[in-house]
Amino acid sequence: MKKVIFVVLVDEVLDAGMYSDYVRQVAVVIRSYKGVYVARSEKIVSFSGDAPKRAIVIAFDSMDEARKCFSSEEYGKIAHLRENSTKSRAFFIENN
Repeated sequence: MKKVIFVVLVDEVLDAGMYSDYVRQVAVVIRSYKGVYVARSEKIVSFSGDAPKRAIVIAFDSMDEARKCFSSEEYGKIAHLRENSTKSRAFFIENN
């Protein structure tokens, strides 16, 4: 069982083309660090509060692997695409 979940909540897409480029490129980086997409969707039904426009859930074997992925040189080369194309939040959840 995967031990760490990485969650991204996209509240607004500012540049759809740039965000699309990011999504395509980040998938390769995620897979190279053994990350597994659990869910990626805009079909979100809110239970409480406002739903984000899009949500992404990625599982990793460890916090170390997750952090390596998002601090890697490969990710660093494309991070600006997400930063400049969305208003989003991201966080790690450790599974006890």
